[in-house]
Amino acid sequence: MNILDIGCGITKYPHSIGIDSSKKSDADIIFNIERGIPFPANQFDLVYTSHTLEHIDPKKLVYVLKEIHRVTKPTGKINIIVPHFSSQGGPSNPTHLRQGFSSQLFYYFQTESGNPDFGKIGFEIKKVTLKKGRTRYFIWNWFFSLVEFSANFKPLFCEVFWVYWFGGFDEIEFVAKPIKMTSKK
Repeated sequence: MNILDIGCGITKYPHSIGIDSSKKSDADIIFNIERGIPFPANQFDLVYTSHTLEHIDPKKLVYVLKEIHRVTKPTGKINIIVPHFSSQGGPSNPTHLRQGFSSQLFYYFQTESGNPDFGKIGFEIKKVTLKKGRTRYFIWNWFFSLVEFSANFKPLFCEVFWVYWFGGFDEIEFVAKPIKMTSKK
């Protein structure tokens, strides 16, 4: 199984090829993915990235997502973990170029309006999971688990209403599959 860990830092995904722009990381390849992903198309069974996309120049995010799509095999899986827009950590970290993400991140690729790549690439969202942080107190963790369980029935509804009642979510995780369009001749 070929696995790519984008922005691996010092905790690379097990048995993966790590890519990171930092020389202090455990990366196999030191490279800035804002310039692309230096692998051929359809190379990886799993592309994993955790807390990396918020550090990407917002103007290059769509390009990076296209590159992730390109290097993932048609039967492959994409796993992205990023700060949620309601997180306290998102806006308080000065290295974040984007404060957070919503469950609608991939909606851009499903709409024709303003998307020159509409119909060329797509993502099938398999799962979206909102995650709250954990504390050392059992009762709070139990409460947070209940909130997560309820919120993940309808993440968009939760984002519109619940985040203002129960506080924010620390992370959002996407599990997606690339939809590879075949060209017709």
